[in-house]
Amino acid sequence: MRQKLQVLLDKNHIRQTLLNTVFALFLLSLLYKLIQQFLADYDFQTWQISEFLVNYQGGFVRRGLPGEVLLFLVKNFNIPIQWTIKVISLVCLLGVSTFFVKAFLKKGYSLYILPLCFFLGNGLFTNWWIRKDYLFFCFFIPVLWIYSKGNLSAALKFILINILAVLIILSHEVFAFFALPILFLLLFNEYKNKGLLSSLVISFLFLLPGILAFLLTLRYSGSPETAHAIWTSGGEFFSREFAERYNNSIDALAWSVSSTLMCHLIHNFLYADQGIFSSVVWVITFPVIYYIATNALLAFRKTENIFTNEDRTVLSSVLIFQLLCLTPLLTVLSCDYSRVIFYWIASSFAVFLLVPAAKIKKIFPAGFTRFVERFNDLLTTILRPSKTTLFFLMLIIGVSDWKFMVEWTYKSSMLYNVLFIISQPFIWLKDLLFYLFNLPVCS
Repeated sequence: MRQKLQVLLDKNHIRQTLLNTVFALFLLSLLYKLIQQFLADYDFQTWQISEFLVNYQGGFVRRGLPGEVLLFLVKNFNIPIQWTIKVISLVCLLGVSTFFVKAFLKKGYSLYILPLCFFLGNGLFTNWWIRKDYLFFCFFIPVLWIYSKGNLSAALKFILINILAVLIILSHEVFAFFALPILFLLLFNEYKNKGLLSSLVISFLFLLPGILAFLLTLRYSGSPETAHAIWTSGGEFFSREFAERYNNSIDALAWSVSSTLMCHLIHNFLYADQGIFSSVVWVITFPVIYYIATNALLAFRKTENIFTNEDRTVLSSVLIFQLLCLTPLLTVLSCDYSRVIFYWIASSFAVFLLVPAAKIKKIFPAGFTRFVERFNDLLTTILRPSKTTLFFLMLIIGVSDWKFMVEWTYKSSMLYNVLFIISQPFIWLKDLLFYLFNLPVCS
């Protein structure tokens, strides 16, 4: 008996060591890519840089606030545009990552899920971290924190939340999709003792500045004239000829609504790469991501009271609601799948970590909660959420960064990135040998 127990303990120790080693290599791969991307040179016409250059020099337009501030700094203090954008993006990435790591450790949750492609590792696979994505959460996290503070007055919460919401919505309207609906539900629950109509009105008025800012961004979505004015506003600092269908954030302001919606719809559902149809992949990918997100903390918990089945139901409810709120982006407004999935997972976990579970439970109808529980039971009946199962899924799951591409999906998986970092010393050695012995390069 003692011998069998020792063997079992040894097996568990070996499994844990293997798991830790794989994740350490995975993190090393992400760090390697982060350094590479930070040192890389980006042209003004790239999506990474051009997104921050949108300004108000051609009139009020969506996403223009950061660019207006950046243009002022560039013209008055002669700061380097590219490095300023890189540093801002890096600070936001590190700030958001620090929040989630500290929050997970405080709750006693396993950190294994955090670096995956659909969570904090999202931008590091294809250098999308040099975008506004992590900036959104540098506003969303404080908004949730302010809402959850019981010692703040309603008036002060109203002022602080709306200042943050308006500023970030004027930076990028996508914030409204994953922030305003969940905030409305939380506020509605807060005031429901005043009656249905009163709670609806109060919640709406509380978020009215943010809603108006969002409607403004929809009304002033851009035009060819706006895009041209932005390109010429930079003078000697940045300038390029405007092209109506050029692939960058500024020229995208000129795209027509109908062509944009149709383009995204086709890319999201009717695109095929290497004989694999995108709709088939998404039907598999989304349930797997949801399964990992809802079961990883349960499977890797150290004690039973750290993350309970009740906690899983609360988290699952938020995940499903947030996914519904992001449906417009996932269908016709965007085909940047890895980014939208990041908004989904990160916003859901931020709500789960910052808002008391008792409050979250009250915002969803009983019927919705029962549906979530049955859905979770169905998934766990199909596939039992053990450590081995979760580890295998986390190892192979990947998310294509833009529309669906087989290669991009594979390159965002943990398996590829572990093999990538293991291979680097051998590649460096090969290059060194070729250099030292002046060997010919075979084509």
